[in-house]
Amino acid sequence: MVDSPTYTYTSEIYDRPALASNTEMTGPGIRVEHYHLEAMALPAHCHQKHLLLIHQGVLPVVARRQTGHHRDVDQFRRGDVGLYPSGEYGPFSWDGPVDIIHVHLDAQELETRARRDLDLTHFALQERFRSEDGLLAQLGQQLLGTLLQAQANTLGHLYVESLANTLSYHLIEHHATWKRRPIKRPSARLPTTVLARLDAYLEASVEELVSLETLAGLANLSVFHFARLFKQTTGCSPYQYVLKGKIQRAQTLLRTGELPVATVGDILGFTSPAHFSTTFRRIVGVSPRAFQQG
Repeated sequence: MVDSPTYTYTSEIYDRPALASNTEMTGPGIRVEHYHLEAMALPAHCHQKHLLLIHQGVLPVVARRQTGHHRDVDQFRRGDVGLYPSGEYGPFSWDGPVDIIHVHLDAQELETRARRDLDLTHFALQERFRSEDGLLAQLGQQLLGTLLQAQANTLGHLYVESLANTLSYHLIEHHATWKRRPIKRPSARLPTTVLARLDAYLEASVEELVSLETLAGLANLSVFHFARLFKQTTGCSPYQYVLKGKIQRAQTLLRTGELPVATVGDILGFTSPAHFSTTFRRIVGVSPRAFQQG
């Protein structure tokens, strides 16, 4: 099939013109044609447009197609449809007269519509050798029925666009495979402006009682959400953050040597000298007294 001829529309292979066609009008990525054909065998070929076939004949016909070693055979009755995405196809035939509607859809237009509305990473229209989809058949028949009206007035053209949109979304929803792009949620973090506001408050209040409610209020958040976002932003809890700030302040006071260790711990709000000493040693690595002497 590598050397198969390429056509924009499969109907270019036929030896007769369409009974009706919208080739003279500018459509929304869609072309509709109506044919009465006898039993026919189409050679292997490639078509660039997606093709939807709607069978309208009273008598059923049997269609056959050969694809490599695989063979499709099925009976098409009135209202049955076939959906053939753009690409290469093996020899195709049917054994009796057909009354058939061709709806050609621009492959890029359909994919663009799907990607724009669904934010997809993958899109592919699926083939249906024969399908019983009543809505596709109805839309094809309505598109054919509005050709003359659409060419005659603007309202008819808008109606064709409406039908084409409905057809496209039905194909996307029920006859295509696609994969949505993963939703990239912004990392939940406190803004730098809020962190600066908190740091300024903590620096000014290092020797005062600091409550979680007050910090959350400065961030305009509930206590629960503030605590969660604060840890995701800084890597530690508000309590640990405040504790580190107090120990930094303690180091400054101890360096001056003007206050006893117990007084420094009391000023900074530690519950006892032992609590202050244990916390200081855990964060700094030495006791407050050893730090002051050093």
